[in-house]
Amino acid sequence: MPARRKGANLGRRTKKSAGMQNIRAHRRDEQIQQNNADVRVSMAHFRGSQSQEAREKRNRQRRLEQRQARRYVVNTRRSIDQQRQQVHRAFTSDSFLRLAFQYEPNYAHYKVDIGTMNKECSTLSCT
Repeated sequence: MPARRKGANLGRRTKKSAGMQNIRAHRRDEQIQQNNADVRVSMAHFRGSQSQEAREKRNRQRRLEQRQARRYVVNTRRSIDQQRQQVHRAFTSDSFLRLAFQYEPNYAHYKVDIGTMNKECSTLSCT
């Protein structure tokens, strides 16, 4: 399983997140544009201060984490599907076990058609 991210309560409403949402909702267009410009400048400065090696290492690490997270999700879904199929197989095999000896004319299942009991056999073969 991937490592827990910093700030694991990202989906929760906290006082701080509600306050930030309130502040963002009441900003003017000029403030938004200035904030975006400041963020662009600081990111350009950060990227410029990093070496190519460090950037590649960080990107490799992110790719690895994404691959692990994807693998975890796929494996979880696969195990859930396998469990569902096992339950279905068990139900199907148990429910059809010796079904012909428990004749019910109104039994309706798309896999079973026993038919009517209109033939009487005196030997092992009936026609």
